[in-house]
Amino acid sequence: MISKSRARLVRRLTVRRMREREGLALAEGPRVVLEALKSPLQVRWVLAGAEHAGSGIGRRVLDACSQRGVEVQVAPDREVRGLASTERPQPVIACVAAPPPVPRPLDRGRYLMATGVQIPGNLGTLIRSAWGFGLDGVVIGAGTVDPWNHKVVRASAGGVFHLPMTSGPDPVDPLEGVNLLCADAAGAVPGGPGRGVPRDWVLALGNETGGLPARLLRRARAIAVPMAAGVDSLNVAVAGSILMYLLTRGGE
Repeated sequence: MISKSRARLVRRLTVRRMREREGLALAEGPRVVLEALKSPLQVRWVLAGAEHAGSGIGRRVLDACSQRGVEVQVAPDREVRGLASTERPQPVIACVAAPPPVPRPLDRGRYLMATGVQIPGNLGTLIRSAWGFGLDGVVIGAGTVDPWNHKVVRASAGGVFHLPMTSGPDPVDPLEGVNLLCADAAGAVPGGPGRGVPRDWVLALGNETGGLPARLLRRARAIAVPMAAGVDSLNVAVAGSILMYLLTRGGE
Protein backbone atom coordinates (compact mmCIF):
# COMPACT_ATOMS: atom_id res chain seq x y z
CA MET A 1 0.00 0.00 0.00
CA ILE A 2 1.31 3.45 -0.94
CA SER A 3 1.83 5.69 2.07
CA LYS A 4 -0.29 8.82 2.39
CA SER A 5 2.79 11.04 2.50
CA ARG A 6 4.14 9.61 -0.76
CA ALA A 7 0.75 9.87 -2.46
CA ARG A 8 0.51 13.52 -1.34
CA LEU A 9 3.97 14.21 -2.76
CA VAL A 10 3.00 12.73 -6.14
CA ARG A 11 -0.06 14.96 -6.25
CA ARG A 12 1.96 18.04 -5.23
CA LEU A 13 4.45 17.44 -8.03
CA THR A 14 1.74 17.93 -10.64
CA VAL A 15 1.92 21.67 -9.77
CA ARG A 16 4.81 23.71 -11.17
CA ARG A 17 5.51 25.82 -8.08
CA MET A 18 5.64 22.66 -5.98
CA ARG A 19 8.08 21.01 -8.40
CA GLU A 20 10.27 24.09 -8.20
CA ARG A 21 10.07 24.18 -4.40
CA GLU A 22 10.83 20.47 -4.01
CA GLY A 23 13.34 20.25 -6.88
CA LEU A 24 11.59 17.09 -8.01
CA ALA A 25 9.52 15.88 -10.96
CA LEU A 26 7.63 12.76 -12.00
CA ALA A 27 8.24 10.26 -14.77
CA GLU A 28 5.33 8.01 -15.76
CA GLY A 29 5.31 4.79 -17.76
CA PRO A 30 8.00 2.10 -17.90
CA ARG A 31 9.84 3.39 -20.97
CA VAL A 32 10.15 6.95 -19.66
CA VAL A 33 11.15 5.65 -16.22
CA LEU A 34 13.83 3.46 -17.83
CA GLU A 35 15.27 6.55 -19.55
CA ALA A 36 15.34 8.34 -16.20
CA LEU A 37 17.23 5.37 -14.74
CA LYS A 38 19.74 5.45 -17.64
CA SER A 39 20.35 9.18 -17.20
CA PRO A 40 22.81 10.93 -14.86
CA LEU A 41 19.94 12.40 -12.82
CA GLN A 42 19.08 11.07 -9.38
CA VAL A 43 15.99 8.86 -9.24
CA ARG A 44 14.67 9.04 -5.67
CA TRP A 45 12.19 6.16 -5.80
CA VAL A 46 9.91 4.18 -8.08
CA LEU A 47 6.33 3.03 -7.57
CA ALA A 48 5.47 -0.12 -9.53
CA GLY A 49 2.22 -2.02 -9.90
CA ALA A 50 2.52 -5.58 -8.62
CA GLU A 51 1.06 -7.21 -11.73
CA HIS A 52 2.94 -4.96 -14.12
CA ALA A 53 6.21 -5.65 -12.27
CA GLY A 54 5.94 -9.26 -13.38
CA SER A 55 5.81 -8.38 -17.09
CA GLY A 56 8.86 -8.21 -19.35
CA ILE A 57 9.31 -4.44 -19.27
CA GLY A 58 8.24 -4.35 -15.62
CA ARG A 59 11.11 -6.67 -14.74
CA ARG A 60 13.48 -4.46 -16.73
CA VAL A 61 12.44 -1.49 -14.58
CA LEU A 62 13.01 -3.44 -11.37
CA ASP A 63 16.41 -4.69 -12.61
CA ALA A 64 17.48 -1.15 -13.53
CA CYS A 65 16.41 0.08 -10.10
CA SER A 66 18.40 -2.70 -8.44
CA GLN A 67 21.51 -1.83 -10.47
CA ARG A 68 21.30 1.84 -9.44
CA GLY A 69 20.26 1.17 -5.85
CA VAL A 70 16.92 2.96 -6.28
CA GLU A 71 14.16 2.24 -3.78
CA VAL A 72 11.15 0.47 -5.32
CA GLN A 73 7.74 0.22 -3.72
CA VAL A 74 5.44 -2.39 -5.22
CA ALA A 75 1.73 -1.74 -4.71
CA PRO A 76 -1.52 -2.87 -6.33
CA ASP A 77 -1.71 -1.73 -9.95
CA ARG A 78 -4.90 0.25 -9.30
CA GLU A 79 -3.21 2.31 -6.57
CA VAL A 80 -0.32 3.30 -8.81
CA ARG A 81 -2.65 4.04 -11.73
CA GLY A 82 -4.74 6.21 -9.42
CA LEU A 83 -1.77 8.54 -8.96
CA ALA A 84 -0.88 8.77 -12.66
CA SER A 85 -1.93 11.70 -14.84
CA THR A 86 -2.58 9.83 -18.09
CA GLU A 87 -5.94 8.37 -19.11
CA ARG A 88 -4.73 4.78 -19.57
CA PRO A 89 -1.55 4.71 -17.52
CA GLN A 90 0.87 1.87 -17.12
CA PRO A 91 1.45 1.57 -13.37
CA VAL A 92 5.05 2.79 -13.05
CA ILE A 93 5.91 6.19 -11.58
CA ALA A 94 9.34 7.55 -10.66
CA CYS A 95 10.33 10.58 -8.60
CA VAL A 96 13.35 12.27 -10.18
CA ALA A 97 15.58 15.16 -9.14
CA ALA A 98 14.71 18.05 -11.48
CA PRO A 99 17.53 20.57 -11.74
CA PRO A 100 16.34 24.03 -12.79
CA PRO A 101 17.59 25.40 -16.12
CA VAL A 102 20.86 27.24 -15.58
CA PRO A 103 22.62 29.77 -17.83
CA ARG A 104 25.54 28.56 -19.91
CA PRO A 105 27.53 29.99 -22.86
CA LEU A 106 25.81 29.40 -26.19
CA ASP A 107 28.66 30.30 -28.55
CA ARG A 108 29.95 26.71 -28.75
CA GLY A 109 27.66 23.80 -29.56
CA ARG A 110 24.23 23.30 -31.09
CA TYR A 111 21.17 24.32 -29.13
CA LEU A 112 17.43 24.61 -29.48
CA MET A 113 15.92 27.76 -27.96
CA ALA A 114 12.19 27.60 -27.18
CA THR A 115 10.69 31.01 -26.42
CA GLY A 116 6.98 31.25 -25.64
CA VAL A 117 6.31 27.60 -26.54
CA GLN A 118 3.37 26.98 -24.24
CA ILE A 119 1.87 23.65 -25.34
CA PRO A 120 3.52 20.82 -23.36
CA GLY A 121 3.30 18.31 -26.21
CA ASN A 122 5.11 20.68 -28.55
CA LEU A 123 7.98 21.33 -26.14
CA GLY A 124 8.27 17.63 -25.32
CA THR A 125 8.43 16.71 -29.00
CA LEU A 126 11.08 19.37 -29.63
CA ILE A 127 13.17 18.08 -26.73
CA ARG A 128 12.83 14.52 -28.05
CA SER A 129 14.00 15.65 -31.50
CA ALA A 130 16.89 17.67 -30.03
CA TRP A 131 17.97 14.56 -28.13
CA GLY A 132 17.54 12.37 -31.21
CA PHE A 133 19.62 14.67 -33.44
CA GLY A 134 22.42 15.03 -30.90
CA LEU A 135 22.03 18.66 -29.85
CA ASP A 136 23.98 19.92 -26.85
CA GLY A 137 21.04 21.32 -24.90
CA VAL A 138 17.70 23.09 -24.89
CA VAL A 139 17.31 26.73 -23.91
CA ILE A 140 14.06 27.38 -22.03
CA GLY A 141 13.16 30.96 -22.93
CA ALA A 142 10.62 33.33 -21.43
CA GLY A 143 7.00 32.22 -21.56
CA THR A 144 7.83 28.57 -22.27
CA VAL A 145 6.09 25.77 -20.38
CA ASP A 146 8.02 24.08 -17.57
CA PRO A 147 10.21 21.31 -19.08
CA TRP A 148 9.39 19.19 -16.01
CA ASN A 149 5.65 19.33 -16.65
CA HIS A 150 4.50 15.68 -16.74
CA LYS A 151 3.12 16.09 -20.27
CA VAL A 152 6.45 17.51 -21.48
CA VAL A 153 8.37 14.66 -19.83
CA ARG A 154 6.09 12.09 -21.45
CA ALA A 155 6.19 13.70 -24.92
CA SER A 156 9.99 13.93 -24.73
CA ALA A 157 10.12 10.11 -24.34
CA GLY A 158 12.65 10.69 -21.57
CA GLY A 159 14.85 13.05 -23.59
CA VAL A 160 14.45 15.68 -20.88
CA PHE A 161 16.57 13.48 -18.60
CA HIS A 162 19.47 13.35 -21.04
CA LEU A 163 19.79 16.92 -22.39
CA PRO A 164 20.95 19.90 -20.33
CA MET A 165 18.15 22.42 -19.82
CA THR A 166 19.54 25.94 -20.11
CA SER A 167 17.86 29.15 -19.02
CA GLY A 168 17.20 31.79 -21.67
CA PRO A 169 19.52 34.77 -22.11
CA ASP A 170 18.78 37.91 -20.17
CA PRO A 171 16.71 40.42 -22.19
CA VAL A 172 19.69 42.77 -22.30
CA ASP A 173 22.04 40.04 -23.53
CA PRO A 174 22.64 40.72 -27.24
CA LEU A 175 23.85 37.12 -27.84
CA GLU A 176 27.04 38.45 -29.37
CA GLY A 177 29.18 35.73 -30.92
CA VAL A 178 26.24 33.33 -31.27
CA ASN A 179 25.06 32.04 -34.65
CA LEU A 180 21.38 32.60 -34.00
CA LEU A 181 18.96 31.00 -36.46
CA CYS A 182 15.19 31.33 -36.51
CA ALA A 183 12.37 29.56 -38.32
CA ASP A 184 10.76 31.86 -40.88
CA ALA A 185 8.88 30.93 -44.05
CA ALA A 186 10.71 33.77 -45.83
CA GLY A 187 14.12 32.33 -44.99
CA ALA A 188 16.39 30.05 -47.01
CA VAL A 189 16.38 26.27 -46.68
CA PRO A 190 19.57 25.36 -44.78
CA GLY A 191 22.15 23.16 -46.42
CA GLY A 192 21.51 24.14 -50.04
CA PRO A 193 24.14 25.55 -52.44
CA GLY A 194 25.74 28.57 -50.80
CA ARG A 195 23.69 28.01 -47.67
CA GLY A 196 26.15 26.15 -45.52
CA VAL A 197 25.38 25.53 -41.88
CA PRO A 198 27.80 26.88 -39.25
CA ARG A 199 29.36 24.38 -36.89
CA ASP A 200 27.89 26.08 -33.82
CA TRP A 201 24.38 27.51 -33.72
CA VAL A 202 21.25 28.22 -31.70
CA LEU A 203 17.91 27.54 -33.39
CA ALA A 204 15.23 29.82 -31.93
CA LEU A 205 11.56 28.82 -32.13
CA GLY A 206 8.67 30.88 -30.86
CA ASN A 207 5.00 30.75 -30.12
CA GLU A 208 3.00 29.73 -33.21
CA THR A 209 0.76 32.79 -32.85
CA GLY A 210 3.08 35.49 -31.56
CA GLY A 211 6.39 34.32 -33.00
CA LEU A 212 9.75 35.37 -31.59
CA PRO A 213 10.55 38.62 -29.77
CA ALA A 214 11.80 41.40 -32.02
CA ARG A 215 15.15 41.51 -30.22
CA LEU A 216 15.84 37.92 -31.29
CA LEU A 217 14.55 38.36 -34.83
CA ARG A 218 16.92 41.32 -35.35
CA ARG A 219 19.88 39.10 -34.44
CA ALA A 220 18.82 35.94 -36.26
CA ARG A 221 19.39 34.48 -39.70
CA ALA A 222 16.06 33.24 -41.06
CA ILE A 223 15.85 29.63 -42.24
CA ALA A 224 12.87 27.75 -43.63
CA VAL A 225 11.44 24.29 -44.16
CA PRO A 226 10.83 23.43 -47.84
CA MET A 227 7.06 23.20 -48.36
CA ALA A 228 4.59 22.78 -51.18
CA ALA A 229 3.10 25.84 -52.84
CA GLY A 230 0.21 27.31 -50.91
CA VAL A 231 1.36 26.01 -47.52
CA ASP A 232 2.74 28.77 -45.34
CA SER A 233 3.32 27.15 -41.96
CA LEU A 234 3.73 23.96 -39.92
CA ASN A 235 3.22 23.07 -36.30
CA VAL A 236 6.19 24.42 -34.32
CA ALA A 237 7.25 20.95 -33.17
CA VAL A 238 7.16 19.58 -36.72
CA ALA A 239 8.95 22.58 -38.23
CA GLY A 240 11.57 22.62 -35.48
CA SER A 241 12.24 18.91 -35.82
CA ILE A 242 12.71 19.16 -39.59
CA LEU A 243 15.03 22.14 -39.20
CA MET A 244 17.11 20.32 -36.59
CA TYR A 245 17.43 17.41 -39.00
CA LEU A 246 18.54 19.70 -41.84
CA LEU A 247 20.97 21.61 -39.62
CA THR A 248 22.63 18.52 -38.18
CA ARG A 249 23.16 17.09 -41.67
CA GLY A 250 25.12 20.11 -42.91
CA GLY A 251 28.16 22.10 -41.84
CA GLU A 252 30.63 24.71 -42.97
